[in-house]
Amino acid sequence: MREPSALPVIAFVGRSGAGKTTLLCSVVRILASKGLRVAAIKHAHKGFEIDYPGKDSMRLREAGANPVLLVSPTRRAWVEELVHSKEPELAEAIALLGPRRIDLLLVEGFRAEGVPKIELVAPGLGPPFCQDDPALLAVASEGALSLPTGVRSFDRNDAAGVAGLILETSGLAASRRRGQPPPQAKNRLSLEDARRRLGEEMAPSQTEEEVTLSQSAGRILARELLSPVDLPSAPTAAMDGYAVRASLLEEGGAEFRVVGTAAAGAPFSGSLPEASCVRIFTGALLPEGTDLVIAQEAALLRGEKVLLPGGFPSGENVRLRGENLIRGQKLLSAGTRIGPRALALLAAIGSETVCVRPRLRVGLLCTGKELRPLGEPLGPGEVYDSNRVFLSAALRELGVELTDGGIVDDDPKLLEERLDFLAERVDLLVTTGGVSVGEGDYVGKLLTQRDAVVLRQIAVKPGRPFLFGRWRGKPFFGLPGTPAAVFVLFYDLVGALIRSQMGEVPSGARARLPTLSRIRKRAGRTEYWAGRLVSGPRGEPAFAPVSLADAAGFFPAASADLLALLPEESDCVEVGEAVEVVFLPK
Repeated sequence: MREPSALPVIAFVGRSGAGKTTLLCSVVRILASKGLRVAAIKHAHKGFEIDYPGKDSMRLREAGANPVLLVSPTRRAWVEELVHSKEPELAEAIALLGPRRIDLLLVEGFRAEGVPKIELVAPGLGPPFCQDDPALLAVASEGALSLPTGVRSFDRNDAAGVAGLILETSGLAASRRRGQPPPQAKNRLSLEDARRRLGEEMAPSQTEEEVTLSQSAGRILARELLSPVDLPSAPTAAMDGYAVRASLLEEGGAEFRVVGTAAAGAPFSGSLPEASCVRIFTGALLPEGTDLVIAQEAALLRGEKVLLPGGFPSGENVRLRGENLIRGQKLLSAGTRIGPRALALLAAIGSETVCVRPRLRVGLLCTGKELRPLGEPLGPGEVYDSNRVFLSAALRELGVELTDGGIVDDDPKLLEERLDFLAERVDLLVTTGGVSVGEGDYVGKLLTQRDAVVLRQIAVKPGRPFLFGRWRGKPFFGLPGTPAAVFVLFYDLVGALIRSQMGEVPSGARARLPTLSRIRKRAGRTEYWAGRLVSGPRGEPAFAPVSLADAAGFFPAASADLLALLPEESDCVEVGEAVEVVFLPK
């Protein structure tokens, strides 16, 4: 037990509505998961109430009992009415904790006290309180702020970063932890460690090939693309009207003879006589000697002549040479997936061919004697192979060249033959089922016999019995047979790794959004929850679970926009707490 004077104290301060309690709860969960005994004190408003009418403790207080102490085998509460109320002091509040085993005290409020502070700042609530306070450790905000030297800056939702600062500041980072860390099975990697290991194993492709523009849709650009031309290549008209030299226009306008027309692809040839102009259409090259286009609605046509108003500068309604693209300008980065907009850009600069990464050849195999293809009648205990339908579509969406190995029974000899067949024809293998440790889980057994397992089991739900290894030297993803696990592992892990293997630069289609529901989970593993993108209480983007009963199940996943990753160290995500989300393709 620490002496009260040695107890580390950190205060969370900020204006009302800045999110102090939300961040504080997240930090407490992280620190408690590390085995620390964390106490909390909140500076409440005068006259706060914790009872409700009819509750026994409130009835006793109303009868005149003071104080009222509630005790049970698992909880205690002390309620006392203070006659001569005054602003509470932190030292008095700490003294009330008594001789308890506490490693760390986190308080909300008490900004006038001289204890180390972390201030939360939110837009629209006013300036920070404590910028000149020498006890200010850090500011957690939604954007960059000008801070005093030595004051750390965090995102308002970065609970892990704030918890790390508290451990460092309080001297608890290197101390012996009391209690046990969150339970985690032996050899089960965290999702973060699994990502790192898999990233080391899956080196991006460095080979390239040249294809025609029509063949490049969906392919990955192998080289940085620079513009070989200026666009426009010469000044052109930005609208229909009359091309004229600006210096010939008087302040009140002037009359000009129309000597010809210019259209896109049919320019006016020759030079303009004195006091003449050219009828011009959008996209046409400006005739030699002109530098201005007067819109046709501003002109007054009088037979073969036209009255043009004055007061327009040179360059008005003109697209200058190189206004859209300049020769040598960077257009696309290597690793860009070529879609319709990129194709249009390539066509505009005249690219007939483009250098791309080769298509990744992927072999797909689903295992399990209970699986049946669509169209066949189901026997007792049999199911249709939805995993193969999903993965076939999802893999083709990535632009791979897919070889479908079909369904194979839980038979080690048949399985080995089918894997050998695929390995001769593809660059990478994906299977479903047979990766756990049951008697009929032959995928894991075959790779283990070959000493080819690189990674086995991740601390996630669903998807724990995940396997990565090599079959005949080819990268091998062994997914569980559960459709929900296949769904989340593909979109959060496997699909991203396949994109990387093909040389695609990550799209970064992730964000942190507040959740609109309180979600309980088991600490010690990352949990996936399917949800929708909705508007929060103030119109902000937010995450709403599709189902609180079937977190990332097959049916919720079908209608989801997002996949939320509830943090490993947490056992509960509170309403308003920000969670990482993956945006799902439509």
